[in-house]
Amino acid sequence: MYEYSYLYGIIAFVPIWLYCFIVRPDLRPAMLILSFLFGIGGVLSNFFVYGHDWWEPQFITGTTIGVEDFLFGFFFSGSAAVFYEIVFNKTYKERDQAPRFPIRFRYIALTVCSLFFGSALIFNFHSFSATVLTFGISTLYLLSQRKDLIPNSIFGALFAAFLAFLFFGIPELLTAGWVESTWSFQNLSGTFILHVPMEDFVWFVMAGAFIAPLYKFWKNFRSVRFVVQESAEEAYQASNKVVTEPERD
Repeated sequence: MYEYSYLYGIIAFVPIWLYCFIVRPDLRPAMLILSFLFGIGGVLSNFFVYGHDWWEPQFITGTTIGVEDFLFGFFFSGSAAVFYEIVFNKTYKERDQAPRFPIRFRYIALTVCSLFFGSALIFNFHSFSATVLTFGISTLYLLSQRKDLIPNSIFGALFAAFLAFLFFGIPELLTAGWVESTWSFQNLSGTFILHVPMEDFVWFVMAGAFIAPLYKFWKNFRSVRFVVQESAEEAYQASNKVVTEPERD
């Protein structure tokens, strides 16, 4: 009955992702890189951790691993990564100041994966506790090194909260009872923020706060005002355009 519910929630992200991708070609590298990375992360985290004590989603394929996990990570992270730049008309520019410590993606990935999978699989933390620990430590470290990214992180958290209401609202509207039948409430608080389970709301907020400034931290970029520049040919044609009245007999 609920095999399409997860997909309905993901579809709510697609128009936002496509809009960002279409209107801002300069942000496409960040979107694609983070979308694919967190898409893979979505599959691994749900299979090894979240699916054991948080929820038991049904997939359209009827298997224990579904493409929905990849699509969720893909469209959520890509949207959260660049929506600050979209709203405030910003783009990326390399900072003049070198980072205090060398930043390599492998270090970021190793830290995040070690915290999350280590705490959940080795120390048997509940997946919610592992999530709070991982996103909390990672985001605090990121912002301690780059205080200029704090506004970006806060906006990312607020935007992700909005996405949470979309993700839960649309499936519940179309397939009422999805959350009640899918979530493992015996392992959760049972508290809701509107129609969103409290733990999931926290997950969205913390994920948004981490993902929104992540690409700029990784690449040592800062946000600057985005200015659309015409090509030389377009400018020349515009300056020499002549509108004439049709000849009359």
